[in-house]
Parts: sequence; C-alpha cells; structure tokens
Amino acid sequence: MKRLILQIAVLLMRLVYTPLKLRKTRDKITIISRQSDSPSVDIKLLTDYLQLRYPDIECVVLCRLIGKGLGGKIGYVLHMVRQMAQIASSRVVVLDGYCIAACVLRHKPKTKIIQMWHAAAAVKKFGYQTIGKSGGHSSVVAEAMHMHENYDYILCPSRETGRIFCEGFNASTNKLVYLGLPRLDLVWDSSGSGDSVRSRFGIPADKEILLYVPTFRKGKPVYMKELVRSIDPERFVLAVRLHPLDQAEEMTDARQRGLQVIRDSSLTTQEWIRACDRVITDYSALGVEASLTGKPIYFYLYDISEYERSTGLNVDPRQEMPHATAITGLQLSDLLAGPYDFDELRRFRDKYITVDTDACTARLGDFIYGLIKEVSQEVSDAPSQDEGPRP
Repeated sequence: MKRLILQIAVLLMRLVYTPLKLRKTRDKITIISRQSDSPSVDIKLLTDYLQLRYPDIECVVLCRLIGKGLGGKIGYVLHMVRQMAQIASSRVVVLDGYCIAACVLRHKPKTKIIQMWHAAAAVKKFGYQTIGKSGGHSSVVAEAMHMHENYDYILCPSRETGRIFCEGFNASTNKLVYLGLPRLDLVWDSSGSGDSVRSRFGIPADKEILLYVPTFRKGKPVYMKELVRSIDPERFVLAVRLHPLDQAEEMTDARQRGLQVIRDSSLTTQEWIRACDRVITDYSALGVEASLTGKPIYFYLYDISEYERSTGLNVDPRQEMPHATAITGLQLSDLLAGPYDFDELRRFRDKYITVDTDACTARLGDFIYGLIKEVSQEVSDAPSQDEGPRP
C-alpha cells in the first residue's frame, strides 16, 4: 500500500510538471535546499561569486525545511510546485541533499543537476548505504521516490570520499567531480580571527578556546555532563556549536566548576573553527573540514554503539585517529592533557581532502558557468524544426 501511494504521488507530480516544462529555458541556475529555511554558507558563497563574476547568469535560491504536522507537509508540497517551475526554466540545478522534485521528475535533456552534498565527507553512512537500517529508509521508499536519481555530477574532495559518495548515492564514478565545497575557502586560513572573538566574548588570553561541534541528533538532547567534567576550567573555555534543531542538556556542572561556556549562533561554524585552538566533534564531517587548519581535532564518541547499530560508519575515528578518539569523558580528559599526534592528523586530512582548497568557490562557480554556456551554445547552434539540418 505504501509503495502504491508513493507511486501515485510521483505520477501526480509528473502530470503537474509536464506543462511547466514548456517554459523557456534561460541562462539560470536554481539552488535547492531543505537543510534549513535560509541559505547555507556554501550557497551564500556560491551565489555571491556567480553574481559578481557572471552577472549575466540568473541565480534562484529556494531553501525550505519540510515543516512539522499536516500544515507543514502541505506547505512544502506547494513549495515543490515552485521548485518545479524554476527547474523547468534552468540550465543548471544545484542541490545540497535529496530533493524530491529533482529526483522523481523527468527533466529536459539539457538540464544539468549537480549534487553539492551539505558536507565535505560522509562519516556516517547515508542514502543507499542505510537501506533497511533503523536510521535509514526502506527499499520501498528508496525505489518509489527515486532516491538520489538524475544527478549528472556529484562533487567530492577526494577519491576516498568519492568512493563513499558513490555507495550512498548509488552512482557510478563517472559522475564524480573533484571540487571542494565553497565553505572550505573559509576554513583553511585560521589567521586573524581569534583576537576579535576573544575580545567579543571576554575570553582570557591565557585560556585556550575548545570548540565542541557534535553531529545532528534529530531532536535527541546532546549529552554534556561527562564532556563538561573532562575539561579543565583553568586551561580551557568551551564554545558549543549545535545543529539549529538540536538541544543540549543543562550544563549546571560547568557553572559549579567555573568553566566558561559560550553558546553562540551569531558566528558561523567556520568562523568558530578559525578562532578556536582545538576542536571536539564526533560523527560530523566537520572533523574532516577542520583538519585543514592543522589544529588538534578530537573525536568524542560517547554513543558510538547506537550509531553503529542505527546507520553505521564510513569513517571510524577509532581506526583513523586512535590517538585522538575518546569514548568516555575520562579518556577525553587524558587526551586533552597529553601530547597530540599531528602526523596522524595529516594522514587523516590527506586521505579525505586531496583537492586544491585555495579557491573552491571560484572553481565551482566557473564549472557551473561553463555548463550553462556549453548547454546554451548547444541549444543556440541546434537547428529548429522549421529549418531542417544545416550543412
């Protein structure tokens, strides 16, 4: 029954899309995201570059979460009609995750779809890797909703990450394009940002900024008690950067121990990475991105057994970074107090990011512009039905 309902929904979408495809295709890029209701750092950087470097290209950005409850679902269905209209008149469509309209519809032959995944790596298994698992989708849903189909190009920062992406997207290697995400332009250079952040939040000069960025836990509270107890308040200030939809447990222990904790959303994660001295994460691709700075990265995996059971891991920090991985707060405390293995960090970075990270935004923008103009030229050079073939 579920398969039938989904198939009917897809058929209705295709019927709605058919007249929309009659719209004239323009030199336009449409960027679609359901990661949040506002453009991500990647989207902002990309659109700013395109509008500055190629003002003749029209940029449309559609960002919207699927809302809760029946009203939220109906609202998103109406939003998908807008997505379809924009896709129908675009030469290039860029996604940062699964997009129903992009994947289930039959597009014009010259429309190019780029998957710009919302993370530079995939530490956790995703997509087709998790079919049948408690944290993934069923094969019925994946098949009926054409999960991750229609992609012409998939961005990835290394061959190892590309291998993982091919599994998650159920795609062939010939779709891979070795380009880094625009946000990497903001991460790699850590100079000049720490002093302003210290002044802004009153961080003493003799204390290190310890940034904690856990992965999205889908509404489950982030367990903080052992983490807080593991941090020396005389040596560190803790900055916590959570996913917008996540909540952390109350940190009463921090106040009792005199640990300064900063919960701030005015700065981006990339700005905090540049300003901090060390980073703690878990199953987030943030660990891969932050490795570009050369700063100590730690993996705190207090719920590793749950993640292995629900989704599984592509990157197991216990194997990749054993000298920087902790399961308990006590282990994390020992790691923070001891020497750091920077050779291990470099090997980790060089495995998962091999592309040139000097100008990721420009390279991606130039690649997209080339696709638009290539397709535009092909269309303008093609004979019309009235003319017949040219000699």
